[in-house]
Amino acid sequence: MNDEENPSLIFLSSLYLRFFFVPVLDASGKIGAGILEGNTKWLGSYDECFRIDRTLPGMPPSNSGFSTQFCGMKTNVPLGVIPLEIELTACVPKACSPKDLTYLYNDLLKRLPTQSPVRVHDVKCNVDPEIDTRAVVAIVILGIFAVLMFVSTVYDLLVIQRQRHATEHSQSEVLSEHIENLGENSPLLNSREKKSVPKQESVAERLLLAFSVYSNGKKILQVNQSSGTLTALNGIRFLSISWVVLGHTFGVMYPVLSNGYAILPDLYQRWSFQAVANAFVAVDSFFALSGLLLAYLTLKEMKKGQGKFRINWFMFYFHRFWRLTPAYMLLMMISICLSRYFEEGPLWPDQGIEVNYCKNTWWKNLLYINNFYSEQSCFGVSWYLANDMQFFVLSPLMLAPLYFKYRAGMVICFIWLLGSAITPGVISNVLNLPPSAFGGGGTIQGRTDYLSNYYARPYCRIGPYIVGIIVGSLMYKTDCKVKINKYLNLLLWLVFATLAVVVLYGLRDPINFPEDALNRDVSALYNATHRIVWGACVCWVIFACATGNGGFINTLLSWSPFVPLARLSYCIFLSHFMIISTYFDSQKSLLYMDDLNAIYVFLATLVLSVMVAFVASLSFEAPMMGLEKVIFKRDRRN
Repeated sequence: MNDEENPSLIFLSSLYLRFFFVPVLDASGKIGAGILEGNTKWLGSYDECFRIDRTLPGMPPSNSGFSTQFCGMKTNVPLGVIPLEIELTACVPKACSPKDLTYLYNDLLKRLPTQSPVRVHDVKCNVDPEIDTRAVVAIVILGIFAVLMFVSTVYDLLVIQRQRHATEHSQSEVLSEHIENLGENSPLLNSREKKSVPKQESVAERLLLAFSVYSNGKKILQVNQSSGTLTALNGIRFLSISWVVLGHTFGVMYPVLSNGYAILPDLYQRWSFQAVANAFVAVDSFFALSGLLLAYLTLKEMKKGQGKFRINWFMFYFHRFWRLTPAYMLLMMISICLSRYFEEGPLWPDQGIEVNYCKNTWWKNLLYINNFYSEQSCFGVSWYLANDMQFFVLSPLMLAPLYFKYRAGMVICFIWLLGSAITPGVISNVLNLPPSAFGGGGTIQGRTDYLSNYYARPYCRIGPYIVGIIVGSLMYKTDCKVKINKYLNLLLWLVFATLAVVVLYGLRDPINFPEDALNRDVSALYNATHRIVWGACVCWVIFACATGNGGFINTLLSWSPFVPLARLSYCIFLSHFMIISTYFDSQKSLLYMDDLNAIYVFLATLVLSVMVAFVASLSFEAPMMGLEKVIFKRDRRN
């Protein structure tokens, strides 16, 4: 009997097909519907690939065991005159190397009846990440923080809070007894018992308590604010960071959509979507807020010196560095060192979220110069922090003249403002940049240059910051006491609202219709002025609300729940992109986007960002601020 008639061989072959080949083929990526709508990633079934039985029935485990791996590759399929890039996956035995798969697939694809050869490239197979040195270091650092928080919280609850409660209780009993025996008007109510205060903690205790989850949580969630606080800023901060999250959610979503080709043209033509497409100006809102607060608070601080230049400039710069850096570096450490272990899947990058750049360029972020290296940017959103720090370093060149010679200072500020408009205008004209990252004019090369040579550069983004300094100095000079005629107030609101609408919605037609694209000069004018105009609109809202001319807008923006949410805005900014990337990169199948799905994804992302930001603020931001206050005896609120 030959092999073909061997019943055992036939039986084993059928078992092989049933228990190995069919599941492996089923788990591999295959052509699906909707290619013309954007379904160009054929991801297969990642989990099914690893659930395939590892031992064939009827054979000893040592001889028949096998393990699988999931591999991805790319190929260009000619679609008329346009090559369509397809990403497909394969579930294969672990013994197969990327080179083997390249040879196998190219041997199969060359048989296709196409005019141009179809070949696979960039074949990569999943690799289980090992715990490396940088991960160990990150885990140890986080462990130290966790231990400090645990010990501090336990000590705070069991010792400090009990002492305070006992002191308050004893004071209450003493006062009640005096009132009962001698009446409410007794002079003994002003005695030592009434004035007694809880025992002050030692420096060591205060250092330890800086990490208390209980105390820091109470401070973050506190909604009461002192008189004179610019309460409208809370609403603007949170709404602006929500806008940033919305823009990034849509930006990162596109590569994992199965209908991206179809949905995006439809979205860009909607008037309602222009606020999402132009969410870039949300960052300019923060630049304007930063400049306004800096001028308003610093000039008030300088005034305490009774006309003398008594600002502690070391603390001026150190406080800003310390305010931004610890939480920034620690969250960036998590992204660099640990994000590769967050998830897995056919779209998950082997090296985590920070795939290429952070290993050797993180020091640029620490020095806040990374915005000059946008091609190798580490921790993508950090370009904003570099700009903000650079603006802060330059700010005394405007603040000092404003304090000593206000009119001369205003002239200097407007000269700075003029330069901040001319510079991006000239760059835009020379490089023929579009008015937006999505087009609307310019050249194909100009779109590339827009992000690398314009968007993240400080000399192109300082305009709103200067506007904030100018308006903040006006608020300081007038002590927020400005009476505006109701008709003039209404006119100003209409003017600034109109300007904001023009900035947000003015590019709809140029982006969607090539015949309406802006020419070189108009694009340059838009790039030179629109961020300054937007900063002026935001500053008007703050000025009007602070001076009693905001009406119901001030009531809305001053809503008490915005207070803790505004405190979390910095950590939301630092963490939200990591959350968004983790969610979308971990998808094991493509998403179909419509309005309802987009709303769900955004709201879920925003809520999760707030939750993560609360933990990050408790763990990193609040303790570092507490340590600074203890070490430098700072009582200033931030």
